[in-house]
Amino acid sequence: MMALLLPVFEIVAPVPPYPPPWPDLTDWWDEPILAAAVLGGADYVVSDNTRHYPPRQADGRHIYRGIEYIGGRAFLDLFVLGRN
Repeated sequence: MMALLLPVFEIVAPVPPYPPPWPDLTDWWDEPILAAAVLGGADYVVSDNTRHYPPRQADGRHIYRGIEYIGGRAFLDLFVLGRN
């Protein structure tokens, strides 16, 4: 898996002030994650910690600033099943 992912990884080092998070984000440790995703131009944040996802959109997805928050299984399904 890492052999497939390493060529597309990008190292970013966000520093405060971070971009503003969604209003009900209560875990300030997640703010650097959002900042890294924004700085790196990420399409996804992959985490199974759904308690700290942004609010659900009308289509059921968790998207904030154009970045979709999904679980690990859903992320793998994007590749295995070819879903987008």
